[in-house]
Amino acid sequence: MKKLLITGGKGQLATAFKSHFKSHFDILSLDRGELDITDRFKVESILLKFKPEIVLNCAAYTNVDGAEDDFKKANDVNSEGIGNILSKFDGLFVQISTDYIFDGKNGPYSEFSKSNPINKYGLSKLNGEEIALKMSKKLILIRANVIFDLKSKSSFLDWVIKSLKNKKEISVVNDQFGNPIWSVDLAKIVFQLINNEKRGVFNVGTDKIISRYEFAKLIAVEWNLDINLIKPISTKSLKEKNKNYIAPRPLNSGLLIRDEFPKISLRESLVRLRKNNL
Repeated sequence: MKKLLITGGKGQLATAFKSHFKSHFDILSLDRGELDITDRFKVESILLKFKPEIVLNCAAYTNVDGAEDDFKKANDVNSEGIGNILSKFDGLFVQISTDYIFDGKNGPYSEFSKSNPINKYGLSKLNGEEIALKMSKKLILIRANVIFDLKSKSSFLDWVIKSLKNKKEISVVNDQFGNPIWSVDLAKIVFQLINNEKRGVFNVGTDKIISRYEFAKLIAVEWNLDINLIKPISTKSLKEKNKNYIAPRPLNSGLLIRDEFPKISLRESLVRLRKNNL
C-alpha cells in the first residue's frame, strides 16, 4: 500500500480526501500544528521519517481579504510552502489551485487560458502553481472553485444553511459566477487521476456555471428553507456595505471541464450531500 501524506489535515478538502482514500493508501494526515509547510526543516523531517510516495497538499491560506493586508503570509503558505515540499520530495505531488488566478473578465476558463489574478490571494496561488510546475516532474494540479461541504465553517453552503435556519436574512452577490463542487466529488476525481496515472493541469467543477446568489437559492430549495431570506447584491454594493470586503473578485469566472471527466450535476450533488448528512 502506497504512503500518502496529506497536509492541511483539518480542512474540508483534507477531511474529504482522507475519508475517500483511507482504504487505498497508508495515510498520514497532518494539520498545521503538526506540519507547518512554511517550516522547511519540519517539512524535511516529516518527509524523511514517513517517506511518502504521494503528497496531497491541502495546506492553504484561504482568506481572500486577509491576503490583501498580509500578502507575505498568504504567499508563504500558498507558494513558498510548496517549494519547501518539492525541494525534498520527488514523488507524485497533488496541488489544489483556484479560478482566482484569472481576472474573471472572459470566463469560464480552460486549463490553457492566460492567468491574470486581480487580488493578492489569486497571485499567491498562481505563484504556487508556477513553483509546482517548475519543480515537480510528477504533478497533478487541480483547479476548482467554490468548494463546499457541511463540515467546514468556511464553506459557502454551510453559511447559507445555518443563516437560513436561524431566520437570518443574507445578502449574496449575483454577479460572481462559478461552477461549485462538493469536496467529496473533488476527492473522487483526484483519486481517479492518481489511479489512472494522469499528470498535468486539470479543471474540476460541476456542470452549471451559476452566480453565488442562484447557488444560495438552490441550497435553500434543497434544504426546504426560506428562499425569501436571500437577497441579491452586486459585488460593488457589497464592498460599499462591508468594509472588510476589500479584495477585488473575478466576476465572470468558472472553469471549463474536460469531456474525460463524468459530468457532475450541481443539483444532484446537493441532493446526495443532504442525504448523506441526514
